[in-house]
Amino acid sequence: MNFLNLFFPRRVYLPDSRFNKNISLLCYPNSTTLYVDGLVESGDIMTKIWQKGIVSLLPKSFKPQKVLLLGLAGGCNARLINRFYPNAQITAVEIDQVMVDIGKKYFALDKIKNLHIVVADALNYVMDIQNNYDFDLVLVDCFVGQQIPTKLENIDFLKKLKKHSRYVLINRLWWAKEKDVTIHFFRSLTPHFFFIKTHTTTNVLISLV
Repeated sequence: MNFLNLFFPRRVYLPDSRFNKNISLLCYPNSTTLYVDGLVESGDIMTKIWQKGIVSLLPKSFKPQKVLLLGLAGGCNARLINRFYPNAQITAVEIDQVMVDIGKKYFALDKIKNLHIVVADALNYVMDIQNNYDFDLVLVDCFVGQQIPTKLENIDFLKKLKKHSRYVLINRLWWAKEKDVTIHFFRSLTPHFFFIKTHTTTNVLISLV
């Protein structure tokens, strides 16, 4: 072990992909964090954010059997679902094959049990869900760098998600100019959904009710 890494983690820079730019890893001996264009996309920080969402927004008695993850990156969400709901079957939709490859190489993505990965556009995947197929829980965590694709804020898309899932949790940013963008998103939801939310320092997670 390089003891310097205990105090000065190793930074690994990776090539851009078609969808994601400025990809890097910050590697400590016992943890790794994935950054895309300066935004944390996988690692302990994201695990804690989503853990708060699950604990705060879902009933303690809730035991989902089928979970859909929109956005995968390094797979911290999938690992968290495994921990809370070890029997759940997980379908993860990730648009970027490069993210899947990074997840397998640096985050042991292929060792997460009950995980089925689909490389596809989240909008297309959701709009193609058949009427006789439902999920118990959906986590929406789709970012391209620091931006959320506007097509994933479309009300028809969100209505289709809610139609096919008992619970839909959505991650949004809650700092600097992104806070105003998120407030605007909330206002667009108000005529169509009732929702509840929970905050961390940098993010807000909402549950469509």
